[in-house]
Amino acid sequence: MFSIIFWGSLFLTVLAMFFSQKSEAKFRKNIVLGVTLPAQAHDCAEAAAILNNFKRKNGILFGLLGAACIAGFFISDLSVSFIFWGAVFLALLALPQVLFVCCNRKLAALKQARGWTAAGTKQVRVDLSAMISYPKPKPAAYLFSALLCIVSMLMQPALWWVHALFLLTVLFSCCAAVFLYRKKSEAVDANTQLTQTLSALRYRMWKYVWSIIALCSAMTSLSLAVLMLSFAVGITLLLVSSFGSCAAVVMIELHTRSLQEKLTAESGTDWYVDEDDYWLGGLFYYNPNDSHIMANMRTGTGSTFNLATKTGKFVTAVSLVLVLLVPVFLVSLAADEKSEIFLDTSVQTVFCENGSTRYEIPFDEIEQLELLETMPEGLFRTNAVGGQHIFKGSFAGSGMSDLKIIADPTVPPYLKIKTASGRCYLFGTRDPDETQAIFAELTAQIALAEHPAE
Repeated sequence: MFSIIFWGSLFLTVLAMFFSQKSEAKFRKNIVLGVTLPAQAHDCAEAAAILNNFKRKNGILFGLLGAACIAGFFISDLSVSFIFWGAVFLALLALPQVLFVCCNRKLAALKQARGWTAAGTKQVRVDLSAMISYPKPKPAAYLFSALLCIVSMLMQPALWWVHALFLLTVLFSCCAAVFLYRKKSEAVDANTQLTQTLSALRYRMWKYVWSIIALCSAMTSLSLAVLMLSFAVGITLLLVSSFGSCAAVVMIELHTRSLQEKLTAESGTDWYVDEDDYWLGGLFYYNPNDSHIMANMRTGTGSTFNLATKTGKFVTAVSLVLVLLVPVFLVSLAADEKSEIFLDTSVQTVFCENGSTRYEIPFDEIEQLELLETMPEGLFRTNAVGGQHIFKGSFAGSGMSDLKIIADPTVPPYLKIKTASGRCYLFGTRDPDETQAIFAELTAQIALAEHPAE
């Protein structure tokens, strides 16, 4: 199940990015591969050659990435799988963008050579009649999602803070639909009616995307609560809601681009909007004359940051760092899969350590001590990492809402300790004999502490 989710999610991302990149080679709003071209460029053999080359290389690239995801599914060693997943993830982030920018530069050079750039001084036109009224999303559209999060919180009060985070995501989605949208007219040419239609289309699709994100967050919250009652039902609900929401967002994006393509098929024969100078490589918006932090992507429904602003630079840099931390985290997990687990008793204290995770329990806090031959059933992570050969962090399940674990789930037995405060711990080394010996030693030390020799 883990491999299906782990590699299946990456494969679906590859699939979504393939169709997204493929759609960039189609003319919409006079733009193709991030370059604004006139209608006469549609019949240009050189432009067609660049586009066909892009589509061919795009197919090869994503075919290899998809094959890598399928191959990764059959890797049995989880530590190797983690590292390979991180490598494919980085390739997926970088290589399609490199291909896009290279073809964008070739097309931009052709545009310059053919004299398809705007002649004379650039002009600023303001068509007040093209402005539309942007209705605010109705909060009721997000009420159902918020109620699902509250129900989940009531079903699983021990993890109320987790469901509260999902509730905050729903509230953020509602606010994002209103405040993160750049209410800028989608002007393509002098056709006022076309501008109004394109503007209304983008805004409507933008609201749909955020409402789906809110619903996905709520369904994830509900699935975590249901996991406590039925693991099979909970995980099924999680998979269906996650993959279904992703598919819906991708379909909305591709549908928006398709409509933009059809609506602007006849544009570009006369005056038309050309903002290529503000888009670096056709991907990154950089406009010192624009004080706005956010900017609409030129096609589709998405938004991006204006890198000419300090906030835009900061948020982009933070986002890049967070993305790059994903493979670093996976390499860390791969190392933990094989790293030593230290379990010892000394100075009237039990301590267990793996990597940066360490737990200590004084003898006088131990209320109950057991040696388990199997892991408790129905465990799920609340604030933990885990793989094929390591569980560490906070878990819940089997009637325990606060369970701290450091153990290899494939190497029983496990030392279970319950403290006077009601918290449970589960420790295990990678050597069964060592764990049993520590249990015997700990039992003797506790007995000695409770009944000291007179």
